[in-house]
Amino acid sequence: MPGTFFGIEIGRTGLAAAQVGQDVTGHNIANAGTEGYSVQSVDQMATDMIASDDHTTLPVGEALGTGVAISRIQRARDQFLDTQVRGATAGQSYQSSLQGALDQVDSAFGEPSSTGLNSALSTFFNGFRDLSNNPEDLGIRATTIQKGDALVQVMQGVQQRLTSVSTTLTQHIAADVQSLNAYGAQIAGLNVTIRQESASGHPVNGLLDQRDLLLDKVSGIANVSTTSNADGTVNVAIGSQALVVGTDAYTVTQSSLTAGGDLKQGELAGLIEGQSEVGAYQGKLDSLAASLVNQVNDAHRGGAGLDGTTNLDFFTVTAGKEASTIAVNSVLESHPEQLAAAARPVPPASPVPPQSDAANAALLAGLKNKTDTTPGDVLYNNTLQGFYQKTVSDAGGRAASAKSASDSAGATLTQLTQQRNSVTGVSTDSEMINMLRYQRAYQASARVVQTMDDMVGTLINNLFSGR
Repeated sequence: MPGTFFGIEIGRTGLAAAQVGQDVTGHNIANAGTEGYSVQSVDQMATDMIASDDHTTLPVGEALGTGVAISRIQRARDQFLDTQVRGATAGQSYQSSLQGALDQVDSAFGEPSSTGLNSALSTFFNGFRDLSNNPEDLGIRATTIQKGDALVQVMQGVQQRLTSVSTTLTQHIAADVQSLNAYGAQIAGLNVTIRQESASGHPVNGLLDQRDLLLDKVSGIANVSTTSNADGTVNVAIGSQALVVGTDAYTVTQSSLTAGGDLKQGELAGLIEGQSEVGAYQGKLDSLAASLVNQVNDAHRGGAGLDGTTNLDFFTVTAGKEASTIAVNSVLESHPEQLAAAARPVPPASPVPPQSDAANAALLAGLKNKTDTTPGDVLYNNTLQGFYQKTVSDAGGRAASAKSASDSAGATLTQLTQQRNSVTGVSTDSEMINMLRYQRAYQASARVVQTMDDMVGTLINNLFSGR
């Protein structure tokens, strides 16, 4: 049969439950701005019923409740939304990093501009046109050579900027790989602690929040999948490559992630693809420089200078590094009279051409509009400028497409993040309501205790007063 202080004990459990609820509410409010924090709530349960053993107080089959107890403090989390958010994060990060790389490529070309490579090409060939009008003028010859120098500087500058972009991407790729391995080690460490604490019956909500935050960060770098284990640990993989298995972390490298095609999304995938795109545009610039050198040198070797010099290259270049090594022949820098503006004399004519001969200068000027007709050439069916303009247009178009894809992926991520935040985030309005609810519950339980105390006091006083 329930004792005299039975009602006070019931009130005590109510006070304790309300206090815990208030403490959890305060904890939620305090962490409203904490990254990765999941709002917590108190689950209450009725304690065991108690029946009268003499059946004088309660009828047979009836029992009294004994109060309330806290069954658990749980954090709000939705694994389905976590998976969706992490997938969207990987997709958005991929598009964003790719867009950044292509934007830098577009900026490296710097077109349209009066000081860009397209303008420098026009100016260079127009210099030969001007020379064809005054082939004997050493001043115009020097100016034509200077325009070649200007073209070389602009082309080298574009290639140097692209190289700088590639170098920066390489550094970012290395940093991302390092971050992946660091996050993997941290997740494995948390797995150890979570397994131990769970086995001991200790709360792990905070540890789970830390691990989920790390998983979110990993998903920003690479496409990640997770598998939960019965002991509370989680396995993490990028494609088929394991990053964490239980309490063990595994080291990944750029080559290990790309060799098997495991890396498909995330910032790292975007950076690697962006670096590949940069390399492709550097290759196109080398092809442009090689074609320019070949066409100009072929024409220049076939002409003659004022002093009869023939077979002289206008440009020098290192094969395979054309855009970064192209230079005007130093001989011409010192001897502009050897610039081959005239047609090569045919014996028995004098080896020194007439000073007014500008046939080769006109031929060189005409290269501006010459279309490559060799099937298989990179520039096939294009002029030098036409090829460059298409390259720049392609870079700009790809950058714009990447931005559109990034914006779309960002909108999707924002929507999913908001959905998850509605589940896991702290709503201060809701917590204020909870605070008032637990306050009222505490006040009501306190009133129960007070009332029961008054009843016990009345009983005791009456007992003593009857003696």
